Amino acid sequence: MLISKFGSKDIEEQIKAYEDKIGKKLPEPYRSFLCKYNGGETPNTSFKTDGVSSDVKVFYGLGNQRYPLDKIELKGESDNIYLPIACDSFGNEIILNFVDGKVLFYNHENGEITKIKDSLKEFFDICISEGIKKAALKSVEEREADLISRGRGSIISEELRAMWREEIKKNSSINLEEVLL
Repeated sequence: MLISKFGSKDIEEQIKAYEDKIGKKLPEPYRSFLCKYNGGETPNTSFKTDGVSSDVKVFYGLGNQRYPLDKIELKGESDNIYLPIACDSFGNEIILNFVDGKVLFYNHENGEITKIKDSLKEFFDICISEGIKKAALKSVEEREADLISRGRGSIISEELRAMWREEIKKNSSINLEEVLL
């Protein structure tokens, strides 16, 4: 799986503060993941098992992140204590069972929880990432030329150019690396 990790300045202190907040130690594989990556965006990443298939939009991170783990509370009770660690593009969550380390899928529409894999590493192993597509990095001028060559130049507007600039800015700043635990 590929990830564009979030910044990890003072990550050990942030993990300790989060553990104090939730009153529990994070499971070791997940703690190691946070130390190394602190969550991050996972564009063009998906997974499929017998029970569920979806994309993985982002893993939550600690600190001043767009997707803050700090704001997430534990769910469940006693034998089933869950921590949401990631989400898909539809708002469903990938959750980690604190008790047995299983990775689960929480469907927010019907409340169903489905097991994905028995461990975080097994989950990472089934995630497939395609990386950033070359078309997403084309310049505004290249995109305009493409539309004109296809006879669609009439749809080019300043709003479309602005949208392209934002997309190019976002995609060119993504630095993907393989997740290794």
